[in-house]
Amino acid sequence: MPLFRGSVCYYCGLSTAAEYESIAKDIVGLFTQTFKVDKYELNVDISMGISIYSGDELDPELFIKYAEIALFWAKKEGKNRYKFYSSDVSIQNYKQFELRNDLQKAVDNDQLRIYYQPLVNLKTNELLAVEALIRWEHPDWGIVSPNEFISLAEETGLIINSGNWLLREVCRNYRQWLNDGLPNIKVSVNFSSIQFLENNFVDNIKNTIDEFKLDPHFLIMEITESVIMNNTDKAISDIKRLQSFGIQVALDDFGTGYSSLSYLNSLSIDILKLDESFIKNIPFDDTSSAIVRAVVNLAKDLKIKLVAEGIENWEQLTYLNELNINAGQGYLFSKPLPLEDFVKILVKGKCKPRLVNNAAVMPRKNKRKFFRIKFIQQLEADITILKIRDKKINVGNTKVLINNMGPGGLCFISNIKLPVEKEIILQFITRLMEEEIKVCGYVVWTEEIGHNLHKYGVEFAMDENEREDIIRTLNQVQINMRNRILFAKGSFVSCSPARFFKSLINRKASS
Repeated sequence: MPLFRGSVCYYCGLSTAAEYESIAKDIVGLFTQTFKVDKYELNVDISMGISIYSGDELDPELFIKYAEIALFWAKKEGKNRYKFYSSDVSIQNYKQFELRNDLQKAVDNDQLRIYYQPLVNLKTNELLAVEALIRWEHPDWGIVSPNEFISLAEETGLIINSGNWLLREVCRNYRQWLNDGLPNIKVSVNFSSIQFLENNFVDNIKNTIDEFKLDPHFLIMEITESVIMNNTDKAISDIKRLQSFGIQVALDDFGTGYSSLSYLNSLSIDILKLDESFIKNIPFDDTSSAIVRAVVNLAKDLKIKLVAEGIENWEQLTYLNELNINAGQGYLFSKPLPLEDFVKILVKGKCKPRLVNNAAVMPRKNKRKFFRIKFIQQLEADITILKIRDKKINVGNTKVLINNMGPGGLCFISNIKLPVEKEIILQFITRLMEEEIKVCGYVVWTEEIGHNLHKYGVEFAMDENEREDIIRTLNQVQINMRNRILFAKGSFVSCSPARFFKSLINRKASS
């Protein structure tokens, strides 16, 4: 980790990153050959993270942290790689690094939580079962979903501890429900392929269930194809042992893998969960509708129960009812809920569909002190994180779309999950009225709008002089909007948010 003082390295006199890159290449080159130790030939791989500091004052903690971030991404790229830390590392990449480092604390510091999503009879609204979903309540990043940290837990081996914690808490909650006289519905729990590598995997599950004096029939084990693909013989043996105790097996994300039909032949699958990627486009997309109809007929012929995932609107529900799919889950009925909120549904025994067609909307009760201009087209902007709890952060910019703006704040759309947290200060940079606009603020509300997109409300953190400048600019914006000449004077985009962020992902993948 070389250290600059001014423009020249304090230790070795090098002055440019290119010179350090040349050294890094030479070091990697040393490990492309085989090392001989006695009669053995050894292949050794290397990963390097390099941080170059060029500021006037050195913060040793940040300096080392940036090198660790670079090392993390070098490892992600494969063997014999090196990466330099750059201030243009994205917010999402920075967040992933932070989550990876803090994951051990999640278990040790009791930061894991269980959220429950109802599974209902689509015709009667009767509560059939519930899926237990793990969440991480991170002190800085708020509630973190499994999509963001499960792969990190698998990579670090912490999936074993978190999986054991989840099953134990499910059993504890279920025992309490029975003691309180609540309905004895089934509970589904997701299991990772890594967990099946444990020698005593089945015994641990059975012992945990027995500890709480529960009948194993209450449990549904959700697996994906990767469970079987990674360790076929042991996985099939373990699954059959668990089924012998009365535990049902559900194949999750059905239709998205490569060999689902062969596993239906080798395993006695009890439940197929039809992936939400097919549900979201019905009934208007012919291909998705044809696939859903085919799976319905397949499940019927094989006498396997079928569950539709990701039901979000009434059109989808009506189509699924026409196909006689009896069970499903999704935001139309309920998003995943904390324990205390789910118990209210469990007491009723029913979960009716909501009278709205979109995802859950968070009410915003605070009245605005200032006017707000809603743009006809979305305004493209760059955001970065300046501070987290008075700790300065050095990350690059990430693209977002601003929906509206006023002197007091703005509303933006992003594909990054951010917490409602006043201690995280964001900076927004965009162009409006042919001028660069730079404002800072913090998230005060959030709303999930589907397809991995989130809408955020931001309250500005600025002095009155800065606010007056914003007011002058926004007054000009209003005049131009009335004259329909605004869009040539700002970083506006004409495509939908979904298409905008999809193009960003495709651009990143091809670069």
